[in-house]
Amino acid sequence: MGQTRGRPTAAACDRCYTRRMLALEGLSIRPYEAGDDPFIARLAEEAFDEFTPRAVPHTLDMVQRYRTLVVLRDQRRIGFLALSGQAGDVFVVQAIAVSRRERGRGVGERLMREFEALARAAGARQLELCTADCNLAALDLFYRRGFRLLRRRERFYQRGQDACILVKTLAPAETPR
Repeated sequence: MGQTRGRPTAAACDRCYTRRMLALEGLSIRPYEAGDDPFIARLAEEAFDEFTPRAVPHTLDMVQRYRTLVVLRDQRRIGFLALSGQAGDVFVVQAIAVSRRERGRGVGERLMREFEALARAAGARQLELCTADCNLAALDLFYRRGFRLLRRRERFYQRGQDACILVKTLAPAETPR
């Protein structure tokens, strides 16, 4: 394999994988099914219990009421995203969570890209979400996806944490010529 200063050349890179590429292999996203409830309940407790004592029933209510995507790695559930939105207006991330052992491997990024694609296809003009200001990993993900801070809400969560309301303006879709 050809190398330049210890790095593979462009020709060699056609045959190599980055750690991130390997982490995203085997991922698929599908719509929520009622059989996902036990997984979502466990993940809601793991991800949201520090913010509210009602994490599980609240999250199950959301995923059943709103459009929800479930991400799988080789047919094993590893995360979800619940969204709401109005065509031509605003789409909102109601909840997003990834299993602890899958965090930092691009799964949340993949869910957010899917969310944004759905919003664009529906003609959404803006994306919104709310996350705890102490949830640094989530804030990092959202800022990297182009979200910006709209405002803070003090003691928003039942356990007293402050929240950040984030927004992202979508450029109008280009029309084919």
